[in-house]
Amino acid sequence: MGHRDLIRTLERIFRRAEVELAMSEGFHPRPRMRFCEPLAVGQAGTDEVMDLEIGSPCNPDELLNRLNHLSVPGLEFTQIVPLDALEKKLKAKSFWYATDLESEVVNDTETKVQQFLLRSTYLLRKQKSEVEIDIRPLVLDLRVKDQCLMMHLAATQEAGVRPIEILELLGVSPVPSSGTLLTRTAVQL
Repeated sequence: MGHRDLIRTLERIFRRAEVELAMSEGFHPRPRMRFCEPLAVGQAGTDEVMDLEIGSPCNPDELLNRLNHLSVPGLEFTQIVPLDALEKKLKAKSFWYATDLESEVVNDTETKVQQFLLRSTYLLRKQKSEVEIDIRPLVLDLRVKDQCLMMHLAATQEAGVRPIEILELLGVSPVPSSGTLLTRTAVQL
């Protein structure tokens, strides 16, 4: 499911749950909901975070039960944390990703991962902007475990590194598991 489809699905779930959503101003008002970083098509998320503004206070446990009862298969709400109005909007510090590997490339990928981690810098030319950035400090952890490549990548406001770019530099073609190439397993705020 693409990000826009997910947003529309969430809007319908909140409408069915009779949750009054705060709306943006302007010609095309939209609910005030925001993800730290939208998932790309072909990526799954197992622990995503969404910032949502609602119009009236509610009991978080009751709302959680209502949303899960009305949700679509495969989309589960796990926690609702009310934020103080003075708190800043959620910002991600880093993301964890995982992808399955074919058994015959595991050893080669482990070697490439070790070579990458030994480097103090790794310049990568961004295709759209033609700018070179050092991605090495943005890769917080990279490892192969149980035939799975796991990545911990820093989130930045400037040009960052995408998980697909890590796969390309390692020469890895992920094994699609249940229709996805990558799974974002966690978001650190």
